[in-house]
Amino acid sequence: MDKAANVIGEEESLRERSRRRAELVLILAFWTFAILMLSLRAMLIDIAPLSVLGPRRLFAAIVGTFLCLAAARLLRALRNRSFPERVVWGVMGAFVMAVILTTCTMLLNRVILPVPELGELDFAESAQWALVWLGYFLAWTGTHLALTYHWESQDHQRRAALLARTTREAQMAALRYQLSPHFLFNTLNSISSLVGEERNEDAETMLLNLATFIRSTLTDEPGGTISLREEIELQRLYLAIEQARFGERLKVEIELPLQLTGVRVPALILQPLVENAVHHGVARSEAPMTIRIAAADRGDRVSLVVEDDGGPPPAGTGTGLGLANVRARLLAQFDGEGSLEAGQRPEGGYRAELLFPRKAG
Repeated sequence: MDKAANVIGEEESLRERSRRRAELVLILAFWTFAILMLSLRAMLIDIAPLSVLGPRRLFAAIVGTFLCLAAARLLRALRNRSFPERVVWGVMGAFVMAVILTTCTMLLNRVILPVPELGELDFAESAQWALVWLGYFLAWTGTHLALTYHWESQDHQRRAALLARTTREAQMAALRYQLSPHFLFNTLNSISSLVGEERNEDAETMLLNLATFIRSTLTDEPGGTISLREEIELQRLYLAIEQARFGERLKVEIELPLQLTGVRVPALILQPLVENAVHHGVARSEAPMTIRIAAADRGDRVSLVVEDDGGPPPAGTGTGLGLANVRARLLAQFDGEGSLEAGQRPEGGYRAELLFPRKAG
């Protein structure tokens, strides 16, 4: 968890630095463009030569750059405010920056380093330049706000996706952990029964298979997926545990086409279905029973069938919790596109079929 948090923190830090660089590039590009436009204007209509006014335009661009950096910092500090409120602040800032830049340039050109060709300070001319700078600052503010809105939309989408993913993983983990105590209790109860019947070799085999099964399941992420081949192997281990108890009364048939071995499925998705078949079938009858696990290709979907040829589940025992668990995990893993159909077979026994989108590993 700490490692994942560190990775997310590093990504956010890199993203923040990248955005600060983008802001700086935007400001520099904007004022480079402003210098070119003002120089073109000077060549066409200004009285003083470009050699005189050029450095002064550069001074104006430098002052404007620092004003935009300050405005960007202010808007960044206000990012927790509503967007309309930030627009208001941005427009007000544009007015303030226009006044400041106009004051600076007028003081430079008329007081500090006066240009004779420009004449004396005139209020109308100052107002005209204030409007010119206001246009520039409003253009920059609008561009900056549009860019930050785009970034915030990306962050919102990223957080929504992360929340959906972590919620789904938490749900999957909870559903999977719900299975473990039930399965472990039944297996230990079976081992106890074997010991009580003095079938020590069978009990030892069952314990070894149980250890292998638990070790295999604990290596996977609780809410993650595994290949269908790995899922089938886990069920082979589980059924080997039960065969140590029931012997010839339990037979197993497995059909897994080669092209489906890499398909991703939720870990232990078949466990409740296989467990139901064992405990509502062979455990309640002395007659031999066959459990069949079969995968089939349905184009862009995969079919997984778990069925047995035993009798119907005894009244009052039910299989609702296991089926509900499988159905919930399918819906969570495949965004509502997975389904489960289950019921008694006409020829006897029980059949459950999972259908879900095909996702290769």
